[in-house]
Amino acid sequence: MKLIRKELDKLIKEKYYFFIPDYQRGYKWTRTEVLKLLNDIWDFKLNHPNEDDSDFYCLQPVVVKPKDGRYYVIDGQQRLTTLLIIQQAIKDYNVKKNMKDILEEHPELSSKMMPSLSSNSYSIEYQTRNKSEVWLKYRDNADEMQKNSDYYHIFCAYQAVLNFLKWIDSDTPDDYTLDGLVCPQSYKRKNAVTEFETCICTKCNVIWYELDENNENDHEIFDRLNTGKIPLTNAELIKAMFLQESNYPNIYGDEKIKSEDYRTNIARQWDDIERKLQNPFFWNFIYDVNHVGMTYDTRIEYLFDLLANKEKSKSDRFYFTFDYYDSLFRENKEKGNDAIDFVNNEWKRLRTLVQTMQDWYDNKTYYHYVGYLISQGYSVNELKNIQFPVDKDGKYASVPKKTEFISKLEELIRKQTKQYRHKDLMKSSKGLTPVLLLFNVLNVLDNSEDSDRFPFHYYKNTTWNEEHVAPATPFEPNNKNRCFQFAAQMLEYYTDVSYFEILDGLTKENNRKPKNERKKKYALVNDAVETVIPLYEGVISHDDGLSICIDLLKIFKARGNEQENLAAKVFKEIIESLGIQENTLDSDDGSRDYIWNQVLLDEGTNKSYGNAIFPYKRMRIIKNTTRGVFVPVGTYNVFVKAYSHRMTNMLEWDEKDAMRYLAEIFRTLNQDGRNFLNDKLLSGQDTPDFVNIEELKNLINHDK
Repeated sequence: MKLIRKELDKLIKEKYYFFIPDYQRGYKWTRTEVLKLLNDIWDFKLNHPNEDDSDFYCLQPVVVKPKDGRYYVIDGQQRLTTLLIIQQAIKDYNVKKNMKDILEEHPELSSKMMPSLSSNSYSIEYQTRNKSEVWLKYRDNADEMQKNSDYYHIFCAYQAVLNFLKWIDSDTPDDYTLDGLVCPQSYKRKNAVTEFETCICTKCNVIWYELDENNENDHEIFDRLNTGKIPLTNAELIKAMFLQESNYPNIYGDEKIKSEDYRTNIARQWDDIERKLQNPFFWNFIYDVNHVGMTYDTRIEYLFDLLANKEKSKSDRFYFTFDYYDSLFRENKEKGNDAIDFVNNEWKRLRTLVQTMQDWYDNKTYYHYVGYLISQGYSVNELKNIQFPVDKDGKYASVPKKTEFISKLEELIRKQTKQYRHKDLMKSSKGLTPVLLLFNVLNVLDNSEDSDRFPFHYYKNTTWNEEHVAPATPFEPNNKNRCFQFAAQMLEYYTDVSYFEILDGLTKENNRKPKNERKKKYALVNDAVETVIPLYEGVISHDDGLSICIDLLKIFKARGNEQENLAAKVFKEIIESLGIQENTLDSDDGSRDYIWNQVLLDEGTNKSYGNAIFPYKRMRIIKNTTRGVFVPVGTYNVFVKAYSHRMTNMLEWDEKDAMRYLAEIFRTLNQDGRNFLNDKLLSGQDTPDFVNIEELKNLINHDK
């Protein structure tokens, strides 16, 4: 097996002879696919103007097998054919442009003046289309090209290339448009087509995946490739590079290890690492799609991306990481070093990275600090380089001790959180969610049980909201939806029968059906209502103490003014019966949006309880916890009033509760030398009028 990167120019100059076997389909690329390739290459050209030898545009792999003096193409015929069409179209475009006056006067000369490509490029022979030169002869004749499906697609691709060349060769930005593409940013470049041709030849590379001549059946390989059993991802290509037989002519040493045994050992370790990465807890701890900008079918590829310093901004370069390793491999070869040394060093780097991540995962403090920082956009590479700093020569500097590394992680957290002021701790402001998340993470870290871990795997795969503890606004029966929701919430509170859970179940079942069989949202709501009403009635009829539910059920069924009037009456009755206030925090001074009245809540729970009163919210949180639904510990403690230090008034959230909660946030984030929050937050500067700083200080110090 041979795996290298080859310039298109090499294929052209050495006149490679490709053969397309009969088991492959014909040329099927459409105008859209051709234009996308052309535009991608042109964008690359515009963004890499300095002709740096290290910059190149990499096409997807071409899988070939040498046979009878030809290269049998197992995968890649569409790309090879398209590149050949592009070369021909460029030559034709230049002739037509240079001979414009002559051709306008003598159009019959067009076919005679069009140059042939056969003598100065690679060639392609199609087993089922032995007259492949036809498309070259009749490439400008639409009628002739209609006679064969493959030739028609080639003709369309050829015309697309000509149109594209006209587009980049425009004299003004509005001279010519192409399929809605924006101005090509090339109208001032007098040699645009020439530059494009040079870029195609010198900067376009293919990943050359050459199989051994004695390899398995061609047809079988083709089937495997096209059924996804051999995904040619960066990881698979790197694996092929590492394990190709030519790297291991002989391995010598005291143990006389045979090359095959050595390769087998790497392959085994590779599989072990991949299995480790399949652990959802470990994987979601080290991985954040928001940072890398992509998902992985083969997860070990993520590790190679990290070692190659691939970032989100480079996610559009699919073979970026293979290109990185290919360049290293070439550089190593040019220096005259053994390939085995290159593989040894790079494999050691990968294993070191895995071990580092495992140490982070196993150590409770590392786990929570690193997990939090990754969730905030820090890359694994950034954190790894802090633990294993590299000097200017690329060698590892002295490795910090455990306490030093923890201090460095704390400093990174501090760098983020120290910037927050009181205004940043209001709902939807930049500091609220990070501080709430950090508070919950530290709550778990500070737990004496070493086995406790904040579930980053769940947090990263769930949508989270900032949610009010006391309702954002007092209940007002001013519309039918609000009355309906209120009745459903309180019926659940008294009967333990949830309309929202029934609706959610029906929705999930509906979404599993084919799109043409799915019900509309209003129909699902009606189904949920019809399902839940008999359940409500059954519970109410067997419990005389639930008389208030009779009126709630009337609201649930009613419509219009009758519903609103009844809802207002029942709401006051509930407030009085529960012995709670209608409004516990001032709704006009912003206090309800401040952090002391905010928690993290998953979107599913949040949708169901909306602007509900505190008793209902408390009931839902406790119910979720008993059912195994993850509720952040800080959120749970708020609703069971663990921070309030009093067992009275359990059904409402007032200013005293809010102040105790705020004191707990400050104490947790600043204790033991953490100092994650800005000292100015307790100085009275920029403090909202509703926060009594002196009382807050006393609570923090009193409970230490």
